[in-house]
Amino acid sequence: MYDRPHLAFDRESLRSYDADGRLRVARANLSRAAVNPYYGREIPGWRKLGLDSERIYQMWRHPDELAKAAATFAQLPLLGWHVPVNAEDHRPAAVIGCVGSEIKFDGVHLYAPLIVWAQDAIDDIESGDKRELSSAYRYDPDMTPGRTPAGEAYDGVMRNIIGNHVATVEMGRAGPSCYVGDHKLVARMDYSKMFPDYHRLRG
Repeated sequence: MYDRPHLAFDRESLRSYDADGRLRVARANLSRAAVNPYYGREIPGWRKLGLDSERIYQMWRHPDELAKAAATFAQLPLLGWHVPVNAEDHRPAAVIGCVGSEIKFDGVHLYAPLIVWAQDAIDDIESGDKRELSSAYRYDPDMTPGRTPAGEAYDGVMRNIIGNHVATVEMGRAGPSCYVGDHKLVARMDYSKMFPDYHRLRG
């Protein structure tokens, strides 16, 4: 189940524009501590772990792990779509802005300021076409099942999270409390065929 609060970009107190028309957001939620569904094939090292590629596993982004990961999200590229990026292949056509340098965690949400440079991306945000944020990151899967303090069952925990990028998406896996991440589960989409590093980076 996904929460459906309003987009942060709809809150005027958080939104401003500079003299050149770039959109600045004082606070945007990048990810949240939650249990979310992932296909086995999306989990790093799934073959070695003996996971079923088509089974859905409930993975917990543990609040302690998000807190430790906060600094790794500083100044990451903000992309118009998900694609792994690095120094050798930084995908300039996909870059629409940047995450700020001050990343904080409030016990539930990982959040930061954002700046959006590209007018078409600003238009998508203002129109609601891109409603949410989705973060991509590396992590180590700890497939020890259990329950959260709230009693929600999970199959594994994401450990040692390291941010790679943040993308604007229509619907994110972490839910729209991650205003304007994670991309919502879509059946039979195997991005590893397009991007060899996809399973290492997605979360």
